[in-house]
Amino acid sequence: MPLTYRVAHQQEINNILRTWRFPLYFSKPVMNHRVHFLDGVMTRGFSGTLTDIHRESCYSQDRRTLSHFLTHGKWNEQHLMRIIQQQSWESIKREVKHTQEPIFVIIDDTVCRKTKPSSQALSSMQGTDFHYSHTEGKSVWGHAVVQEFIRCGEKAFPYAFSRYESEQNSKIDIACELLSMVPKSSFSTYVLMDTWYPAQSVLETCALSGFHVISGIKTNRIIYPYGIRQSIKEFASHIHKEDTDLVTVGHASYHVYRYEGKLNFIENAVVLLCWDATQPMTLQTMRAFLSTDVSLSNEQILTYYSKRWAIETYFRTMKSNFSFNGYQIRSTVAMKRF
Repeated sequence: MPLTYRVAHQQEINNILRTWRFPLYFSKPVMNHRVHFLDGVMTRGFSGTLTDIHRESCYSQDRRTLSHFLTHGKWNEQHLMRIIQQQSWESIKREVKHTQEPIFVIIDDTVCRKTKPSSQALSSMQGTDFHYSHTEGKSVWGHAVVQEFIRCGEKAFPYAFSRYESEQNSKIDIACELLSMVPKSSFSTYVLMDTWYPAQSVLETCALSGFHVISGIKTNRIIYPYGIRQSIKEFASHIHKEDTDLVTVGHASYHVYRYEGKLNFIENAVVLLCWDATQPMTLQTMRAFLSTDVSLSNEQILTYYSKRWAIETYFRTMKSNFSFNGYQIRSTVAMKRF
């Protein structure tokens, strides 16, 4: 890329950071490093290494300066995160006023796969372990990250994240911590999650913040149809097609049975039992969804849940376009800053 274009691109990045008042909190050297980082990461073909950033951003100093900036640099990454969160939240509030749509807070996790070091390795990546990858269907070596996303309409922003280490905390604890970071507001807010996250502590955290939950739910969860205690899958075995409603979401149609009543830890909620209209109604093809907002229709619940796909797209984009799997930084402090 021509040097004149590169300089103009870096100046554009610098101007954006100035509108967010970064120079009030970070020194000129830190600002300079940050501009080069952003410029290098956004370069086509970025593979995740500091060498790429150094080369593509035409950085004049030694490459090791970038590594030192991440590992030992005197700057507060927590304050950087607060600025990002503030800007994201303000953008979402403007979108709410414009579209009159709810705010969606999305929680999910992903695995950044790494090469397992040999027993003779002198220094390996900190914080790595075996984590189950839903994409690969097996446990892989790497880092697991729990991510929080906020969305309204067509605007969506990564809001907060935390690296998961099984010996220090659980994904449920991390989810509660991330949810507590989202400001309370007068806007309708729904927390979207897959079947892993709707534990009692997460539901209680959402309730304290005034958030409703729409999530996938495991079929072994207990419900009380007609006052009889049984699991969702036990109850589903007695449901026939004529007991369901046909609901269309996007280009797909589903046979949906609606249960409204008590669950363990919840006095009143909606559970939707869903089957793809193109498949037989079996326990293997059934999916169940939870909504703590009983005023929503079946179609609204499934439509709102589909908004969760934004975080899956984000993970795929981060890994394919920004080489989220490609970083080679060893320090956990440097990784968080990166």
